[in-house]
Amino acid sequence: MVEFALVAPLFFLLLLGIIEGGRFIFYYELLNHATREGARYAIVHGSNALGCKSGPMPDSRPPCDLTGELVKQRVRDSAFGALGTGVVVPNPVWQPNNERGSTVTVSATYAYSVLIPLVPFPPITVDAESTLVVNN
Repeated sequence: MVEFALVAPLFFLLLLGIIEGGRFIFYYELLNHATREGARYAIVHGSNALGCKSGPMPDSRPPCDLTGELVKQRVRDSAFGALGTGVVVPNPVWQPNNERGSTVTVSATYAYSVLIPLVPFPPITVDAESTLVVNN
């Protein structure tokens, strides 16, 4: 009993630390995945994308995304709701423009907070960024 009383706090602290580490890596990879999906969407459906709606066209054609709002929404949707509303997605950046051969950079930020606050930690800022080449 005495040995268990001495070892149990360290064991449970280690166990909870492993769980929190796994959660952090999951959220980090989820945010990276979401920015990759947003960048993939941006290289195909950017402001100069082929097949944009202009005038009376069938509704099946994708809309133009002049402001990047559809790219930002794609990032939020790709986070599977696990990150909630805490994801901050700035406007995507096309370098030098949105033409074939240019690059698009999509970034996102999330404030990760621990699930079991054994020690009062401030939220950890998780950043992710993806850059792809526009190819259409």
